[in-house]
Amino acid sequence: MKLLSKVLCFAAAFGALSGCGSDSPDLIGKAIFKNEEFQEKPKDFTVFNPKVDILFVIDDSGSMADAQNNLSRNAFAFADAISKVSILDYHIGVVTTDMDECRSRCGKLVGSPVYVEKTTPDLVANLARRMLVGTNGSPTEEMFGPVVEALSPSLELGANLGFYRQDAFLAVIFITDAKDQSQLAPQDFLKVLATKKGDAARVLGYGVIRTLAEEKSCDGSEDLDNKLEVFLESVVNGDKAQKNILSLCSPDYGVKLAEFAKDIVKRTAGTVKLSRTPDVKTIKVSYGTQVIPNSLTEGWVYEPSTNSILLSEGIVWNVQGPGVGLTIDFEAIDME
Repeated sequence: MKLLSKVLCFAAAFGALSGCGSDSPDLIGKAIFKNEEFQEKPKDFTVFNPKVDILFVIDDSGSMADAQNNLSRNAFAFADAISKVSILDYHIGVVTTDMDECRSRCGKLVGSPVYVEKTTPDLVANLARRMLVGTNGSPTEEMFGPVVEALSPSLELGANLGFYRQDAFLAVIFITDAKDQSQLAPQDFLKVLATKKGDAARVLGYGVIRTLAEEKSCDGSEDLDNKLEVFLESVVNGDKAQKNILSLCSPDYGVKLAEFAKDIVKRTAGTVKLSRTPDVKTIKVSYGTQVIPNSLTEGWVYEPSTNSILLSEGIVWNVQGPGVGLTIDFEAIDME
């Protein structure tokens, strides 16, 4: 016997075709996409678009002038990769590593308004200006402390109002040539963020840094330790291969930031796990008025091993109105 099943997914993005882990969403009457819940209505659907808050932590000490210029010149690569995904709702903010001058810094987001989003006019230029944070900051660089302070209740509801959203993923990107000199250990820092989000799987970490392994080849005046590397290996997107780390000494690291953007998109809105086994011939995928084809390179494919729909990096998303989500229709196979 076949039953007609209609599921709604708010997760859409261009993401690399990859398998779906155990934390993938179950799309049923009450569906969960990585802890973002919505209710199906009998004749209607409530649509939720995937969200991510991206926080750059940029070293503003005296040794960072060249690195900041490189970053600012290539801000377009990151912004372009993120902005191509019209369904992804993102906030991007910048803080510095200076925790000495709390009147103007100490976790306060740079710029006004305090973050950029996909509706920000002249997005790339706006983001690039924020990344040029200067080099007059404290030589006692803190990477973990400014993040904790930026997300503290006093700033979340004060100077940084609007940036942080409880239902969004959090991605932190460190850019520094130094070690972290805050009082937090890496595991304690991750615990703080995981507690804030309610789930460590919703915390992503990336770094453009000098690693201990390249301390001699990537010369600098700053002392190093492994605190940043330990943290970046412990987040859900980290591993021993350090794919979430770029070398600050690489002349093209700014361009490579686009790879971080693509990874953020893939992890926050790239794979849809179905609650029932579909008759593959009946699957129809659409985004508003746009029909998404069954294509390995420009659309979607069905992965039987995980009962998932995988979305190709090559999808060109048409701009839709607000509140539009991805819908997946299919006839379910009765497994009883």
